[in-house]
Amino acid sequence: MKSLGLGFGYFCIYTTPIQLFLLGWVLLYIFQTPYGFIDLSSKVFLKQNLEFFHDWIYSWFWNAYLDFWWQFPALIMLTLKTILSTWLGFYLVKKFK
Repeated sequence: MKSLGLGFGYFCIYTTPIQLFLLGWVLLYIFQTPYGFIDLSSKVFLKQNLEFFHDWIYSWFWNAYLDFWWQFPALIMLTLKTILSTWLGFYLVKKFK
């Protein structure tokens, strides 16, 4: 159990640069299009930029569940996810080391 928690903690920490890249991409997209910080939902961003990923994920998961989570603004959701994931990673590494 200790190695699983430690591995998940490191996974959360190591995926932080990917999340920061996506956050920067969303910010750049907001500044280059007429969307605002609140107007651009995650679903719209994925549909317009990563349509293959959008179609693939909708073929695997429950569509109503994805519609609920992806209706929120992309910038706010990515910021919260990055902060919480990084914090959780550092917490787990500190706890299991």
